[in-house]
Amino acid sequence: MWIDLLVTITVGAVLLLFIKSLIRKFTLLKAYFSAAALFLLVPYSAGLFQIETAFQLQEWAKLISITIYISGLLVLIRESKPVFARFPKHLTALPFISFIFFPLIINSFIIKDLLNAVYQGGALAVTVLIFTINNARKSQRRYYILGISLVTAAYLSYWLFFNRNPDYDYIWISEILMSAGILITALRFLREQVDS
Repeated sequence: MWIDLLVTITVGAVLLLFIKSLIRKFTLLKAYFSAAALFLLVPYSAGLFQIETAFQLQEWAKLISITIYISGLLVLIRESKPVFARFPKHLTALPFISFIFFPLIINSFIIKDLLNAVYQGGALAVTVLIFTINNARKSQRRYYILGISLVTAAYLSYWLFFNRNPDYDYIWISEILMSAGILITALRFLREQVDS
C-alpha cells in the first residue's frame, strides 16, 4: 500500500506539472504525456484507496498509458525531423490500433505479459535513442541519463527478476526506481520545454 502512495504522489505530481505546462502552451506532445500520466495514475490510486477494481481495469489502464506514451514518442520523433521530412500528424495515433486486439488476449497471462514487456521495452528503447540523439550536446543531459537509467533498471529488475518469481515480494524496488526515473526525466523535459 505504501508503494501505491509513493507512485501515486510521484505520477500525480508529474501529471500536475504537465497540465500546468499544457495550460501555458498547448502542444500535442505535452497532451500525450499528460494523458499517459493520467492513465498510469488510475491503477495506483485505485490500489491506494483500496478500491476493488477488476484486474482487467488495471491492465487496460497500463496498456492505455504505455500506448499513449508511445504515441507521444512518435510526436517527439516527428518534431525532431526537418519540416519537409515529417510524417503526417495522424500517424502518431497508430499505436492505438492495439486496443482492438487487447480484448482477445487479456485472459491469456503469458501473451498479455509478453505484449506489456514488448511495449514497455520498445518505448524504453525509443526513449533512450530519441533523448540520446536530441540531447547529446546539451549540458543538462545528465538528468536524462539518470532518469532513463533508473527507468531501465526498473524495467530490467521487474521483467527479469521480480515478475518471474512470485515467491519474492520485491516488486516495490522496481516501482521506486520507476517513480524516481519518471520524476527526474519529466522534470528535466518540462524544464527544457520552458527554456525553449
